[in-house]
Amino acid sequence: MAIKIKRTGHLVLRVKDLERSKKFFTEVLGFPLVGDNGRGMLFFSPDVDANHHLLAIRQAKEGAAMPDPEQVGMEHVAYELGSFADLQEAYRIFKENNVKLHHVVFHGITKSIYFYDPDGNLLEVYCNVPPEVYRQTVANPYGLYGDIRDELDGKVPQKPGTVAP
Repeated sequence: MAIKIKRTGHLVLRVKDLERSKKFFTEVLGFPLVGDNGRGMLFFSPDVDANHHLLAIRQAKEGAAMPDPEQVGMEHVAYELGSFADLQEAYRIFKENNVKLHHVVFHGITKSIYFYDPDGNLLEVYCNVPPEVYRQTVANPYGLYGDIRDELDGKVPQKPGTVAP
């Protein structure tokens, strides 16, 4: 019999500069700070009733190496947003705050923005595309179907068969 996991509960990141990361996660990503263990670890959650903490950060030891995107380990963590308008707002905020982007893409199942936190960890924010919509245009809902910067900027409307609510 296999373990029956309900959901991913939280992510804990070691960070170079606790205050810099606190500012990034609260001011750029909008995560409310919900706890501090008093020993260099901070806790964040957008809804403490649903999840006591979605993210925690802790101060890394002095001289700790930065993440290496080529080594084995976690590649990225993704945060679901409620709508395409929320994704557009995230894109605007990232640009205003000079957040380094990895790429923005229509996957089929999602429209996504991949970006880096101040320590170089790859993160993602996304909104879901309903199956009845993406099935009109893509054979593989987990593929990569092009850059969506113009849609995020509002320069063009969302393309038919890719429309996220």
